[in-house]
Amino acid sequence: MTSRDAMIDSAIALFRERGVAATSLRDVVEHSGAPRGSIYHHFPAGKDQLAAEATTRAGAFIGSLLDSDRAPADTVRSFVDHWAAEMRRTGFDTGCPAAAAALGSETPSARAAAGAAFESWQARIASGLVAHGRSAEEAGSLAALIVAAIEGALILCRAQGSEEPLRAVGAQLGSLLGV
Repeated sequence: MTSRDAMIDSAIALFRERGVAATSLRDVVEHSGAPRGSIYHHFPAGKDQLAAEATTRAGAFIGSLLDSDRAPADTVRSFVDHWAAEMRRTGFDTGCPAAAAALGSETPSARAAAGAAFESWQARIASGLVAHGRSAEEAGSLAALIVAAIEGALILCRAQGSEEPLRAVGAQLGSLLGV
């Protein structure tokens, strides 16, 4: 792994834990173990560039979990299972890196990357819904509901220290999708 990749991965981890605004470039360098001067070598536009690239990478990874070939309820179940495992693994101390980027006003490129990630996730889910008989309009609305519900559930999980909100949302989404 290059120092650039290590810094991006560290940024993702720190943003999930602290948020973008509360994470400094110094924090990223320290967490990644990269040489001090390398941050501006790899990210000449500074924190906004690093946050955008970290959000794009995290968004692509999460998007890869959303297989539009599976039944929509199975896709939702695997999405919920992924996040439940992540919440347990981190002791409910982290959240979604795209959500962290969406909340930051100091990093407009990262906010845009978060918007693109959410749109991509919704498109993948909607594609699966259409492939399984839903109209394009209904699929788009359901996909937005699914992403928004799961993102909201992650906040509740973190605040309550429990995966139960996520499991409850997953069960309701499964019912809505006809499981």
